[in-house]
Amino acid sequence: MTQSSGAPGLADDAALDPNGPVGKVAVPVAKALEVAGQLYLAGRLVEAERVSRQIIERRPNNPDAYNLLGVILNARGDAKQAVNLIGRAIKLNPNIASYHANLGEIERQRGKAVEARIALTKAIELDPRSAQAYSNLGIVHFDREEYAEAAVAYEKAIALQPEFPEAHNNLGNAYRALERRPEAIACYQRAVTQREAYPEAYNNMATALRDAEDFESAEYAYRKAITLKPGYVDAHNNLSVLLLHKDRTDEALRILGDALKLDERNVATLLNVARVQLKRGAHPIAEQAARAALDIEPDKAEAYCILGQIHHELDRHDEALGFIAQAIKLDPEAADLRSFHGVVLKSVGRMDEARAELRKALELNPDLYGAYSNLNDLETFAADDTLIAQMKDILARAENPNTERLIPIHFALAKALEDSGDYPLALDHYATGARLRRAQLKYDEAETFGFFDQIKATFGREIFENRPWAGNPATTPVFIVGMPRSGSTLIEQILSSHPQAYGAGEIKVLHRRLGALRDRFPSIPKFPAMIGALEPAHYATIADGYLAEVRRDAGGAARITDKLLTNYFFVGLIQLLFPNAKIIHARRNPVDTCLSAYTKLFQDDMPHSYELGELGRYHLHYQDLMAHWEKVLPAGVMLTVDYESVIDDLETNARALVDHVGLKWDKACLAFHKSTRPVKTASVVQVRKPIYTTSVERWKRYGDGLAPLLDALKVL
Repeated sequence: MTQSSGAPGLADDAALDPNGPVGKVAVPVAKALEVAGQLYLAGRLVEAERVSRQIIERRPNNPDAYNLLGVILNARGDAKQAVNLIGRAIKLNPNIASYHANLGEIERQRGKAVEARIALTKAIELDPRSAQAYSNLGIVHFDREEYAEAAVAYEKAIALQPEFPEAHNNLGNAYRALERRPEAIACYQRAVTQREAYPEAYNNMATALRDAEDFESAEYAYRKAITLKPGYVDAHNNLSVLLLHKDRTDEALRILGDALKLDERNVATLLNVARVQLKRGAHPIAEQAARAALDIEPDKAEAYCILGQIHHELDRHDEALGFIAQAIKLDPEAADLRSFHGVVLKSVGRMDEARAELRKALELNPDLYGAYSNLNDLETFAADDTLIAQMKDILARAENPNTERLIPIHFALAKALEDSGDYPLALDHYATGARLRRAQLKYDEAETFGFFDQIKATFGREIFENRPWAGNPATTPVFIVGMPRSGSTLIEQILSSHPQAYGAGEIKVLHRRLGALRDRFPSIPKFPAMIGALEPAHYATIADGYLAEVRRDAGGAARITDKLLTNYFFVGLIQLLFPNAKIIHARRNPVDTCLSAYTKLFQDDMPHSYELGELGRYHLHYQDLMAHWEKVLPAGVMLTVDYESVIDDLETNARALVDHVGLKWDKACLAFHKSTRPVKTASVVQVRKPIYTTSVERWKRYGDGLAPLLDALKVL
């Protein structure tokens, strides 16, 4: 904030108390004001206040003294008294622009946007060349989310004072809010050109670079901000968000640890810790961090949302719904909260409510890309659907057509176009979304196929004939394996409808047990090489830990289904661990399976699913591995169930499934679509419906567009 250097009617020879803080000699008032101003700029606020009050005591009609004292008291945290004092200065002399400018900035800081705008407009009226007043007016507009007006004000400030780094930085913020990212980055560049040590500008520049998906440059800029200002907690938090986005969770936690050392009660930091730990699957730590944030800020909607996400992942859906309801109560206009609420409602089968919440999210923010993806399997789109128009508009407005942020829009629009019968254009958008997603992922095809070969070499028939361990005799676990989109969720829904069965879903328990074993015994190599190093006690540790974890929430069920599809890699190990456990192989027409996978944006990486040739070749290796298991496993362990057969004759296949897992037939298995069991897979909507046949031979609608897939699968 600026200060006036003098005022009409003040005699330069007016004296202060010679015993005052400026010395033993009488000092002219103008000099005393100068001294008070210097003390203020030096941060010696108590002394600056004392001198200013002495001036007012001696010259009670001196407006400069009231203005300066107001500025000082504001810096000391007494904004209300500051407003009163500067108001007094304005009454004494209403024609000084800087008084109005100072009043406007203090009112802005107090959240009094209307009063701030009035004061700053008056300051500009009195001094149209006041760059500072224009800059402060821009901040008022920015705080009110009037970004275009803010940009105009900053531009005027810069036109009056080109060397104005704060205004360049602020203009960058306005441009970024207007999604004018290249111009925003240019503004930040000018700001740091004019002031080399400007951590705030580097932090803002980094965020713009992150939005533009220049992640390497963004990371450098965040780290530059932190180097310039090691105590800059906001920059630490922003860097952690970037690292989390790139799945560099260990580094993100280190940065957040540094931030907590600076401020252990920073709510944003605690919430970022919760997000990173959630990503790592460390649910108890994530919950602890979110609750710590709520202890500090009880009305923080984001914290309740994270708690909802944690409990959703843990399949504690009632609690998840309670947390998200609390979040929405605190922030009912937050579109992202509505979108997540729709996801949870969809998981528990409340489809109409889910659709309404997702629609509400898009009303609140038509550019919430993920909400389109969450909604699209709940809708059957017509060609003239307004959501199709909205998605096309998003793509038309996109600054960069290759931005990864558009991935969910391409997949959602493709599905909508498929519904409306425009298959060629649908495939174009699937292909674009898949290409962008594939570019994000690392996938070494030769290494992957080598992994398949290692598994087959490790698990020959002889390992089951001369078992390295007797095995856990439990009959409880049932493992459903197969390629994604092969009908596995339908199979689990049929079985879990049985009163003696519990559907655990896509749980990563076996993977966690193997990781825990290697963490405890670092000399044990990775799977499948680990098989040569495992001793009976190791097998027992894995099996006992697995059973304890899956039984925890199963309510004493006689059978518990584990539908983590990629357990097809571990079929041999599963048989060694649980000789009496049953395995079900879900199989579907290879082309339909691959097409269905290709047209889904999976939550997990699935890197081979986003290029038709790679997907087809992967499927061939998967088929070969499953044929290997059929050949080497003991008889009666694995049942292969074809999706098309289930669709054609539900009861016969349902009875075969129930018989295979050793349960008595129950007709509830035929009413699987009425089950209230939560489902979170990509088939969440389909399994809430009775049997339908529209997905059989879906691939034939796409014709020659699938040639790379057909060639890879060797389909004539």
